[in-house]
Amino acid sequence: MAPGEAAQQLQLEAVSIERPEKPPQRRNSSATSAKLGPRLALSPDEAAGVLGVSRDYLDEHVLGELRIVRRGRRILIALAELERWLDRAATRPALQRP
Repeated sequence: MAPGEAAQQLQLEAVSIERPEKPPQRRNSSATSAKLGPRLALSPDEAAGVLGVSRDYLDEHVLGELRIVRRGRRILIALAELERWLDRAATRPALQRP
């Protein structure tokens, strides 16, 4: 700066930012699912949860018996296929003799 020039000071103004009233909806929200109708397929994690088993158990003991859909890394298991597997895997209790 030249000695004759007056030093200019930069002035900043603080502006408050308002938070949105509600967070933006996620793409896969339940509201979106309700518009599309009931779900037809689940991820392996969801299928394990529905069956009440761990993901490891599903992978080792169940997944090999299911017909699944693979698209890239995505794996989908139809709810109808889970119901068919349960029906086929179910056993009748042995009759007890008096």
